[in-house]
Formats: sequence, C-alpha cells, structure tokens
Amino acid sequence: MASNTHKLKIKREQRKRNAGKERKRRERNQGTTPPFPIHPPEPAVVKTPKKKKKEE
Repeated sequence: MASNTHKLKIKREQRKRNAGKERKRRERNQGTTPPFPIHPPEPAVVKTPKKKKKEE
C-alpha cells in the first residue's frame, strides 16, 4: 500500500497536468497570435486645401 505522502504527490502531479487543459489545447491548435485582417480597409483620406505661401 502506498503511503499518504506518495498518494499526495501523485494527486498533485495529476492536478498540475490537468490544470488549464482546455486552454493548453486551444493554444496548441489555434496559437496565441490574435487574428488580423490580411487586407485591412483603406483609411478615409480627407483632402485639405493647401496653404499658399505669403510673398513679400
């Protein structure tokens, strides 16, 4: 029969191995880089009138 210390050690190892199992699986499959658009939409360009230089 295993000692209480050995049982506790095994339980702690199992808990550590199973902690965050869904998150670990998701990160393995999908990665951690957030998705970003390949062709981002063009920003709206606002044309402003050019100022003329003052001639003296």
